[in-house]
Amino acid sequence: MPQIQLLPDSVINQIAAGEVIERPASAVKELVENSLDAGAAQIKISVKKGGKDLIQVSDNGCGIDPEDIEKSVLRHATSKLRDASDLFKLSTNGFRGEALSSIASISKMVIESNGIKAEFEGGVLKSKEESAIASGTIITVNDLFFNAPVRAEFLKNDSVESSRILDCVTRLAMANERVRFEYRADNRMLFCSAEGNLQARISDCLGAGATRSLKEVEWEEFGIRVYGFVSSPENLEAGKRNIPYIFLQKRPIFNPLIAKAINQAYSPYGDYSPIAIIFLDMPLETFDVNVHPAKKEVRFSRDSAVFSAVNHAVHNALQNAISYPSISIVNELRERTPSYVASDIQGHGTWDMGHEKTATQELFPDNKVIQLATSHLPLATSPDCMQIGKSYIVCEQGQNMLIIDQHRAHKLILYEQALKALQNGENLSSQELLFPETIEIPAVLSQFLVGADNYLPLLKKLGFYFEPFGVNTWRLRGIPAHLRISAAGRAIIDFLENANESKENDMFKRNALCFANSSAISSGTELSAQEMKIMVSDLLSLQNPYETPKGEAVFMRMSIEDIKRKF
Repeated sequence: MPQIQLLPDSVINQIAAGEVIERPASAVKELVENSLDAGAAQIKISVKKGGKDLIQVSDNGCGIDPEDIEKSVLRHATSKLRDASDLFKLSTNGFRGEALSSIASISKMVIESNGIKAEFEGGVLKSKEESAIASGTIITVNDLFFNAPVRAEFLKNDSVESSRILDCVTRLAMANERVRFEYRADNRMLFCSAEGNLQARISDCLGAGATRSLKEVEWEEFGIRVYGFVSSPENLEAGKRNIPYIFLQKRPIFNPLIAKAINQAYSPYGDYSPIAIIFLDMPLETFDVNVHPAKKEVRFSRDSAVFSAVNHAVHNALQNAISYPSISIVNELRERTPSYVASDIQGHGTWDMGHEKTATQELFPDNKVIQLATSHLPLATSPDCMQIGKSYIVCEQGQNMLIIDQHRAHKLILYEQALKALQNGENLSSQELLFPETIEIPAVLSQFLVGADNYLPLLKKLGFYFEPFGVNTWRLRGIPAHLRISAAGRAIIDFLENANESKENDMFKRNALCFANSSAISSGTELSAQEMKIMVSDLLSLQNPYETPKGEAVFMRMSIEDIKRKF
């Protein structure tokens, strides 16, 4: 009896949908790419509940002919290919004709274009009638994965899915600076970028603060043009991982080879993973995008040439970059605040929420405060300390000598105090800024500071007090007592990046660790005698002062007897 049979179209479409549409962001990407291929100059994206309940993409492109609307949701029905040879000279974003059919097969979809409105459910046409939409296209996707409940269960919470959509939108917006983009989530505008040049578009997507530190890249080699922007090494943090924005013929891609070429150009300056926006233009026949169903992967006919061109382009940009020092008297005065804690021995420099409220404090409710700088041991009894290499503290404890890694010690102290604050619903002490700072937070992260489930309450528990001050711009009014002003913006961004990926059961621990990692003083920071005493006292008062949450040793102990034996 024959065992092999042809699968019905409904099953084939479900299989294709599983490869092409992994999550709501995948559906948005495919729909926006279709709008770009249609020549749209304005694209509006709106979602609800992270795209699970609603995705709507409208554009002012050429639209779909009335007689083609039913064909548009059939598998491999496309206007972008005519024969197999076209696969090797693709200039459009889409080409397989799988996107609309895949989305339609796992949703309830409505297509409105050129005076026609068609409704589909599970890929089957339900109705077709006249519409008031005379030009352009509006595609509305309701109840994504309504007939694939198992796949729906693997989606993250609404905020995470919405952030992935925003990341997808900003990448497409970055590659198409002549197109106006709008993105709304649950009726809130999260991203809006008008037509402009590439640098202005990057500023809209990443924030003006990030853009100011970028160096222009322009290079051509082996017929490959490489252009874009990369960050200066002096503006990067060692060990910080940044995912590069890579585009091929304006198509967002990720390629490990190109990422390696970028990072290798930075190796002479240290262990840096830069902010990089790299565009590549090359002959259409020298690459193949028909590799992955979601078009994530690209293969090159000459890998070594691509690697060399990108590496030389970035290396040349860094060599030609000239950094001019800037001096700000106000910032210089602020940076002279003690590096470990604000001085609160006499009650100065901290924001004590129990005292009479200032105008700034009226913004926030009273909460119980944990005093960050107070030690469990009296300061007078703390051991005398000395600093070696601006990285290690040496002190005597009983019959032992301790050598303490100041960065790890500070990180452990902050972790324990932040974890206690988050778990107990208390607040770390905060210092009010005499001159409020303006900080920019990328659009993909700013959304976590608005709405019902925002992270502002958690950040307030850690000592950050700030308020909206424009699109993706915030006015910082108070920061944790121990934190330098220059590190506050980076600490908030790191916290939001971490909180975005945290699971509920380990959220407090991960958020506390992220806060400690981004806020702890670094090796190479000079400490005063008083700051060293406070740090040692706080460290030794912990229940487990021996290692960081990641298992790193905090200090070494050597007994006096051992030292005698050495001599």
